[in-house]
Amino acid sequence: DLLNAALAKGDIAAFNALQGPGVVVADVAPMQQTRTAEQLLASADRRPDVAIAAGFYNTKTGQTTQTVKPTKTQKRKHQINSLAVAAAEREIELMEKRGKANKTKQETNAKYGW
Repeated sequence: DLLNAALAKGDIAAFNALQGPGVVVADVAPMQQTRTAEQLLASADRRPDVAIAAGFYNTKTGQTTQTVKPTKTQKRKHQINSLAVAAAEREIELMEKRGKANKTKQETNAKYGW
């Protein structure tokens, strides 16, 4: 139990107590955070990428290829896969806005004094 308590506190030296015949504990180093708080917040605000697979005929190879992200030309020509990706991104954006706009009962009650 002392070992578990020491490990819970982050005492890495407690691993030395585990070593014995037939037990080898590798060197353990504390985890260091390499990203700043601003970078972590910025990555939290990013939406997940929308991936909709679509098949296209490749004139050079003569075969059908599968793509996930629409190209610049596909966006410019309003091809169906680029429109589907745009609609899915818009749907995610609207769902996020709705989630932020809905107030809890406690917030509503506080506003009207109920």
